[in-house]
Amino acid sequence: MTTKPSRLRRGVASSETAREINRDILLHTIHLHQPVSRADLARLTGLQPSTVSVIIGQLIDEGWVLPGTLGRLPRGRRPTFVTLNDQHVTLAIDLRPGSATLAVVDINGKIVRQEAISISAHGNSKNDLKKSIAKIAKAAQSLRASSGDRLFAGVGVSVSGRVDQKTHQVLFSPNVPWTQIDVHEELQRVLQTPIEMENAANACLLAEQWFGKFGHTSNMIVVSVSEGIGTGLLVDGRLVRGRNDMAGEFGHMPLEDSGTVCGCGNTGCWETFASNRAAIRYYKELVPESKLESFKELLNLAIAGDIRALRSIDKMMAFLGRGLAILVAGLAPEVVIIAGDCTALWSRVCPILESQLIAKSFTSSTPRVVAAMDGDTARLRGAAALVLHKVLFRHSEFEQANQQSAKPAV
Repeated sequence: MTTKPSRLRRGVASSETAREINRDILLHTIHLHQPVSRADLARLTGLQPSTVSVIIGQLIDEGWVLPGTLGRLPRGRRPTFVTLNDQHVTLAIDLRPGSATLAVVDINGKIVRQEAISISAHGNSKNDLKKSIAKIAKAAQSLRASSGDRLFAGVGVSVSGRVDQKTHQVLFSPNVPWTQIDVHEELQRVLQTPIEMENAANACLLAEQWFGKFGHTSNMIVVSVSEGIGTGLLVDGRLVRGRNDMAGEFGHMPLEDSGTVCGCGNTGCWETFASNRAAIRYYKELVPESKLESFKELLNLAIAGDIRALRSIDKMMAFLGRGLAILVAGLAPEVVIIAGDCTALWSRVCPILESQLIAKSFTSSTPRVVAAMDGDTARLRGAAALVLHKVLFRHSEFEQANQQSAKPAV
């Protein structure tokens, strides 16, 4: 007795699989075009009107979709528009050195409530880190309690570090010692709910895909600029993870042979020249007597017109552009998205970045350089998107496609 080759077995899709794929496509299309009628959904997706009606009915019964206002047509029956039900929310947590920001984010990306708390910035012991987790949990429980009858889909966490998606362990976090404890397990234990956790730059990329304007972009780089530098990479429609989910740590590529010692132990890393910390260092070199401690203080000085603050940020951006030129040459993105507080000075910093890319480009064109739609809150919306992808999209292949345009299943 012979056995059919496994490749043939993998090629067969059950009717259940087809329904799940079509459900995911409809949810994605509603998200992009809401409010939208069933007739328009059929036209946009290529699905049969009867299939659309059946699946929309199921989604309404499940509570993910709401029937809305009636549309108007020159003749015939008035269509009913549908939208995603924004009663569904996610608790999003953004972990950084010295602080954590928590927010309740609805299914459409609106931040309903937000709270920032300080946590131990330099505590390296497991006990210190567990105290920080307990403080985060207390704030999270308070936010949930104040959200009334909202329906929580789960908790999404954005962290400054690389996360193994199989074990949920933080593998690399040079600026915060999250590798000392199992952050995922600790949060899940104290919050008593499933946790989705991702690197901050990858979270920003998901935010741009799900809530932003780049859901159909196949090649994109998101650069998260904060205490360090992280990158999220979308290449040919796929999120690049690499071995052990470590791809994207371009903040630690050597830009110079010497310089400030980086949190990773090396010298000359890109983030030691182009991060928020670097800008603060540049300012203190110009103003040795300064007591300035945070990038937001520096940013406020720059916005107020302080020439030395502006020069410090200009220098930071020149180095950021140098690193971007390397990434662009190697990955050929259509768009580069910058996420971080520095985008508050976008009209000033964007030309600096663009000039670096143009000067070092070996082709006649360079990618678009844009600010993240949310500035530094992109990390929160990205944490929310982690949960929404998991909860909304049931078919794994659709998730892996990273919201690329998909044809209906047959």
